[in-house]
Amino acid sequence: METKNCQQCKKSFEIESEDFDFYEKIGVPAPTFCPECRLIRRLTFRNDRTLYKRTCEMCNNDVISIYHPGGKTKIVCQKCWWGDDFDASKYGKDYDFSKPFFEQYKELMSEVPFMANFVVDESRMVNSPYNNMVVDLRNCYFLTNADFNEDCAYGSETEKSKNCIDINLVHKSEMCYECVNIQNCYRAFYSIDCESSSDIWFCRDCNGCTDCFGCVNLRKQSFCIFNEPMGSKEAYMEKLKELKLDSRKGIKNIKRKVVEFWKTGITKYMHEKQNDNATGDYIYNSKNIKESWIVYGGWNIKYSQYLIAPTTKDSYDLTQFGDNAELFYEILQGGSGGSNVRFSWFAVNEDRNIDYCIQVMTSHDMFGCIGLRKKGFYILNKEYTEEEYKILREKIIEQMKTMPYKDSQGLSYSYGEFFPSELSPFAYNETTAQEFFPLNERVAKERGYEWYIREQRNYKPTLLVDDIPDVISEVPDTITNEIIECENNGDENKNCATAFKVIPDEFGFYQRFNIPLPSKCPNCRHAERMKLRNGPIFRTGKCAFTGCDKEIITAYSENTPNLYCREHYLQTVV
Repeated sequence: METKNCQQCKKSFEIESEDFDFYEKIGVPAPTFCPECRLIRRLTFRNDRTLYKRTCEMCNNDVISIYHPGGKTKIVCQKCWWGDDFDASKYGKDYDFSKPFFEQYKELMSEVPFMANFVVDESRMVNSPYNNMVVDLRNCYFLTNADFNEDCAYGSETEKSKNCIDINLVHKSEMCYECVNIQNCYRAFYSIDCESSSDIWFCRDCNGCTDCFGCVNLRKQSFCIFNEPMGSKEAYMEKLKELKLDSRKGIKNIKRKVVEFWKTGITKYMHEKQNDNATGDYIYNSKNIKESWIVYGGWNIKYSQYLIAPTTKDSYDLTQFGDNAELFYEILQGGSGGSNVRFSWFAVNEDRNIDYCIQVMTSHDMFGCIGLRKKGFYILNKEYTEEEYKILREKIIEQMKTMPYKDSQGLSYSYGEFFPSELSPFAYNETTAQEFFPLNERVAKERGYEWYIREQRNYKPTLLVDDIPDVISEVPDTITNEIIECENNGDENKNCATAFKVIPDEFGFYQRFNIPLPSKCPNCRHAERMKLRNGPIFRTGKCAFTGCDKEIITAYSENTPNLYCREHYLQTVV
């Protein structure tokens, strides 16, 4: 084991002997940034929810883009990027040993057009134009990092679900609303951490339950309100009517009571199931996982996140995707097969032996390339023979050690570190980094990050927040034509859109389930749901079970009541 001080935050972090074995196996030096700063740096290259209208550089058609207008990034639509006329090798250039590698790479980034967004295959999208980081959607609107869904709107990390609105971390569920981290649920509303349940309202950590309201830690129960059995369905339904679930004012009052009641329940130190030797949160069916977040079916994974696709193994610092990936290190959005991929962003479809590449697919033996498909032995988008490539690659790695890139903060980037954040085409407040590690404009700029102020939206609400009908039955069908004022009135911390519209399918959902209209824009609703989900930041704590005092690694805050280790949680709840 070795203890180092992080270049960026100056805090100490440990590199264990098994870490050195991994770094040696893939041929990289040990990192000089701590795991958290490495994650932040990758997330500064990840924009999933800040979308703009742009024009394709090739066909001149309008397209939804993750790159803001007026920036340095050229963009092309998915159809053009995949077309025969797009050939990024024409931007190839000779390597200049008088300049640091990242300086030359930054020049290449300004020349090669990027995919406008991450819609994997537009032919597999049906009536779903306004989404990002998605595949196989039908009749969906504003989903991000979501796949195989139908008739869903306003969600992220959503998989194989139908007829759901305002959801996050939802899997194989149907007709759910304002839910976070639910699996195999049917008609769940305002609930979190629930599984295999139906017709539940305001429930937390309930499994196998039906017709329950405001409950916590229940298993295979029915007709309960605040964990108290109502005795019969008739009594339960009668009590439910008294709660005024069709009223927005009623919902606000209920939320306050529910949050207080949830605090009386037990909280498991992490969300996990069927794991062997795992630390982190939202880890399932995995083995040997350390300080990772949202991992399904992984083996030997450290410091990684968003690995929803299974069979990812022997990888460190891999953020998003996976799927039969092996020996990936410091990667953002990489996988679908492949091995020995390092320091790259969107390297997918059986990539092998890749270093410092962006948007390369089904390729091998590349260093510092952008936008290439089905190529091999390229450096800065220029082709070489296999022998020439191997010799030049080693020379560049040595040059990166002796001539590291220095950013505006004086941080040093040699071979072995992911792209510097100042190469990101996004401003800090456009990225996922802002969601998990929020900064204000002043602090962000002090730390060397860009900050983007979107053009004034100048929405003129036709319906003020105080005039929104309190109950859904009073809302006219013309509501879908209204521009509704957001209750948060432009709150910058929540990326408030200031106003919003209700789409027809959304209105039909509210009518069907007698749910009141929201008074906040989708961005503000998303920000509030994120408070109900743990982030990828971990601490060491103690089990609160009397007499246990076992050390646990958890993503929950220190003020979380009744936080139990796995053993005593199962003993108490199940």
